[in-house]
Amino acid sequence: MTVDLLVRDAELVATCNTNSDELSGGWIAVESGLIAAIGGDGDPIPDAGRTISATGCLVTPGLINTHHHLF
Repeated sequence: MTVDLLVRDAELVATCNTNSDELSGGWIAVESGLIAAIGGDGDPIPDAGRTISATGCLVTPGLINTHHHLF
């Protein structure tokens, strides 16, 4: 699979799914502006046209957080 955008190497991906899964070392694949896949450390990472490193970051796919107390 090749995607438009890959956000990878996140400190933690908080999926906000029904299981509240949290993926250490996670990544998010985006295709045509939509989340196409989410994976954790050890899951196969797709090829991408553009890659963003999220090293040291908490990533919350699909959630726009305009107010927080994380530093």
